[in-house]
Amino acid sequence: MNQLVHLIALRKPFLLLGTAALLVSSSLTLSSCGEKETTVTPQEPLTVQLATTATLGSFLVDADGNTLYYFTLDTGGTSMCPSGPCLDAWPIFYDAKLTVGNGLKASDFATITHPNGQLQTTYKGWPLYYYAIKNTTTGQYTREKPGEALGQDLGHHWFVVRTDYSLMVGTKALLDKNTNTTSLKNFLIDPQGRTLYTYAKDSKSPSTLPTNCTGSCATAWPVFFNSSVSLPTFADLKASDFGTITRTDGTGNSTQKQLTYKGMPLYYCAGDNQTPGKTEGHNLTTNGEPWVVAEF
Repeated sequence: MNQLVHLIALRKPFLLLGTAALLVSSSLTLSSCGEKETTVTPQEPLTVQLATTATLGSFLVDADGNTLYYFTLDTGGTSMCPSGPCLDAWPIFYDAKLTVGNGLKASDFATITHPNGQLQTTYKGWPLYYYAIKNTTTGQYTREKPGEALGQDLGHHWFVVRTDYSLMVGTKALLDKNTNTTSLKNFLIDPQGRTLYTYAKDSKSPSTLPTNCTGSCATAWPVFFNSSVSLPTFADLKASDFGTITRTDGTGNSTQKQLTYKGMPLYYCAGDNQTPGKTEGHNLTTNGEPWVVAEF
């Protein structure tokens, strides 16, 4: 319509005035009939979305497709990646006006303050990071390119962030009360960062797994179960190593299922009070048998 008006104006300028008057008249007519103008609000650009690869599945990336990572030492919800070489290689991700794509919920994101004073975005309690590669000649760090995931499984402590993890990897320096030495251990946690444990008696009496910890023991060591096994892509973790046993000590003596890892049932520790990052159950004993984090 605008092109037609322009052509007519070039040939007969006086016709433009008549056309404009007609358009104004039509506008007034529409207004008198109760029509309302439609205002189109520009859509905010997505700042966090999902990318998918055959190897890693669906994982979080920023608006430009840069991969986001979690650090296994951050089980408590606070960044354990200090300023200096760690943050040089793993820059903080933060967005003040977060807009999420399909498959993500804004309520799963929050903001914390890194120990160095910087703001940092979290996902389900996990601080988020980028990955940067050090140039061995210049010593300068350069963020990996959009679409890359070169930081995946580095040091067995850095993994892409997926929405569907049913089990994750946690890391913490733990005291061995028998040797009085402290060492860094990788162990299984749930997606909220809560520690999972195994019971030594279960390895000694595998034929009676469902009854090795019942009654008051099961109250102190609640069972862990998830119907799916979705893991970080990590050579040492295999879905085939997980199984299920059926117990008869559920509510009202009903049956309940429990997940096992390499034949060992997985438990929470009530003493951890469902707090992410807590490992109060490590090295405790029941009937002379020790409990330890579910190491792998």
